[in-house]
Amino acid sequence: MDPKKVIVFALHNELESVYPPLNISIGAAATGADVLLAFSRSGVNILDHHYIPIPSRGKEYLANAIHDFKASSIGDLLSIAVNLGVRFVVPDSDDPDSKIVSELPFEKVPLKWLLNEAATANLFVHF
Repeated sequence: MDPKKVIVFALHNELESVYPPLNISIGAAATGADVLLAFSRSGVNILDHHYIPIPSRGKEYLANAIHDFKASSIGDLLSIAVNLGVRFVVPDSDDPDSKIVSELPFEKVPLKWLLNEAATANLFVHF
């Protein structure tokens, strides 16, 4: 039986938007699915190990809640995803001079390619 294909698209970089795509990607990869985690122009800075996500206005309590809950750090979740074989992709941006800062492996892909992959996926979600 072919493995399931899961595409997760991280569209935003606020604290409440960072955890869901990482958790779903890790969960899907842990079940044996082929997982692509794509990052939009706003979400791509999640790949920067110096990035600290800030909650959206009105959701400041989340930072303390995540700390009190002892949730894994974004960096830890990214490492787990890499170890489980999640592929990180970044659709080409309109800005050819855009530079992505990351020590993690990622591929730049055409947006059309990503959309074609999403059309054939068993699951496509975005946050």
